Amino acid sequence: MTEPQRRPGSAAAPGQRTHGAGRAGHGHGFDAAVGERTQAVGPRERRPRSDAAAGERTQITTGHQGGRRSPEPGGRAQGGDRAAGERTQALDRPPGGRTAPRTGTTSGTPTADEAGVEATTRVKRIDETLTRLTAAHAGVTLGATRDDPADAPADAPAKGRPNLLRVAAVAVTALIVMAAGVGWGAQRWLAAAVPSAAALDPGSGAIVDASAQAGDENVLLVATDRATTPGATARPDTVAVAHIPAGGGAMTVLAIPADLEVARPPCERYDAATTTYTSDTVPAQARTQLASALDLGGPRCATRAVQQLTGLAITRYVGLDLARLGDAVDALSGVRFCTPQAVVDSALGPVVPTPGTVSLDAGKATDFARASAVEGDPAAGRGRIERQQQVLAAVLGPALSDAGLLDLRRVAALRPALGHALTTDAADLDQVLALALGMRDLGATGVSFAAVPTDPDPADQGSVLRAGEAATLFDALRTDAPLPATTAGAAAGPRPSDLTVQVANASDRPGVAGKVADTLRGLGFRIGDVTNAAQPTPQTLIRYSPDQTAAAQLLATTVPAATTVPDPGATGVLQLVLGRSFDGVVRAPTTAPSGPDDPPPAVPPATASCS
Repeated sequence: MTEPQRRPGSAAAPGQRTHGAGRAGHGHGFDAAVGERTQAVGPRERRPRSDAAAGERTQITTGHQGGRRSPEPGGRAQGGDRAAGERTQALDRPPGGRTAPRTGTTSGTPTADEAGVEATTRVKRIDETLTRLTAAHAGVTLGATRDDPADAPADAPAKGRPNLLRVAAVAVTALIVMAAGVGWGAQRWLAAAVPSAAALDPGSGAIVDASAQAGDENVLLVATDRATTPGATARPDTVAVAHIPAGGGAMTVLAIPADLEVARPPCERYDAATTTYTSDTVPAQARTQLASALDLGGPRCATRAVQQLTGLAITRYVGLDLARLGDAVDALSGVRFCTPQAVVDSALGPVVPTPGTVSLDAGKATDFARASAVEGDPAAGRGRIERQQQVLAAVLGPALSDAGLLDLRRVAALRPALGHALTTDAADLDQVLALALGMRDLGATGVSFAAVPTDPDPADQGSVLRAGEAATLFDALRTDAPLPATTAGAAAGPRPSDLTVQVANASDRPGVAGKVADTLRGLGFRIGDVTNAAQPTPQTLIRYSPDQTAAAQLLATTVPAATTVPDPGATGVLQLVLGRSFDGVVRAPTTAPSGPDDPPPAVPPATASCS
């Protein structure tokens, strides 16, 4: 049986569409492929059913389901089949324009086996083409096959390859969430160690016009210290109220002397060892020092006494134990901060001899906070308050930072120390830190400083209130009015009538001490003993104890030739020693004004910028 002659280019190339197939029906080009597939399956007999199916498939491919089949005898395709064959022939032709000779034949005509294999391959390719077209209409992209490798579009994402950026983003997000959770838990754990002072008394009848003060923040800060002897109780070192108006605004810090004479209200007795209140009541007492309220009634009694004194509604309480602050510094292996001026204390010596950024260990940091007789300090304890808040901020800042909270070993070491150093009520650690940062420089923009106006107690039992001036100041704070001019910035320094000066003659001129004493008395100073020194000295000196620092500065403005010399181990000492250098000049004193306008000492301390 003679095999029908193949028309060149009758079969479509792999992946190509035979446009004439729909019209050709049983045309020669498509019949040849079907016949060859039949040869591969069995004897070379025609299978009409398979041929019809192939024809229907071709119709679906070309979209001519309703088109006519070519009636041309012999299976030759009309027009479109011829074009498809030419395209297929062009694709099958090797480079150079020549058709590659078929192997396995001698006359160029393939054998039956070769034709069957080739037909089977072509049918598979046709099936793959139909599948790809159907998938394309459905919007699905198929991968390349072994027989028909197809290049993926340049912008198509790689299949099966993980998106590394997405994986990295998910991993980073997970780490951030985990770190935030660890930090949040560490801060809560750290805050849980700080005991509650249970200090607030919002329903007190001593609060003046409580409704008008609604929204104001009045934070009572009490720093205590204790003697180094075992079992010594903590005594107030500094007492201040930080007032912040409702809705924000400039903060005003009001300093209250711990030795101020007050009328202490009745209070529950406080057990400092267990930091609890007992059922015993401490009776009210008139003309006692503010410190006694804290000693006997703890933070709650101190709060009530301050509310009774000022009429302010205390909304938060922060207590700081200076004796335990060093343990917190030690848990952090020291603190680092900037101090604008050197801190040389007459009792503690040079704590920070050079201004600028310093790193302090536990001992030096404690001395920095305790220093109370620092050369160049403003009056009313402002410098001491600033230093104490500076150290507290230097502890809490690193501890509450993101990196600090993730250092669980350091958090664990700091936790008990912070629990002993701090006592709070209605103030969390973030609020305590924010307050410390705002109070470490009371001369900064947005911060005002004032001190309760007082006079020395005539019985030398502390200080007494200047009631008229104090009432004006307290009213200005409660109503957020401008501060009175006499108390803006800080309280006034000592006056000549507040000082008692001892005069000693250590020069070679007899009677000079008496003459100077008379001159000082005429300027308003009180004069104590007038004596002759055991031996002459070349210099004129002002010897003073730490509690007489401000008095010594005032006396130095009266006797310019004198050099101030602290006597750390003494108290209540203010002595003028007239040596050979005394030039006889005694002039009216310069009364020390308040706050940052204080006159500098004879040798101004070095300063550094900490902005």
